[in-house]
Amino acid sequence: MKLNEKVHNCEDNQATEILSQKHVISFMLCILLTAISLWGALYTAYSPKFVLYAISGLAFTQAIFQLFHVQLQNQKTYR
Repeated sequence: MKLNEKVHNCEDNQATEILSQKHVISFMLCILLTAISLWGALYTAYSPKFVLYAISGLAFTQAIFQLFHVQLQNQKTYR
């Protein structure tokens, strides 16, 4: 194995490790946003209109996290 191949393999391993950390953080944020939405829907005394807007905002944020996840997977498969 040449030195170039060793460096390339090392970079791939580091990139995979960083990528997996991003997946875990994204997953945790999605779970947190879902829990906040559930709490807002079940246990708050705010008006239904406000709760609907808040849940819609949280859902949009969660969709953005998931789109970043899909984008990262697509970049990984093209390499």
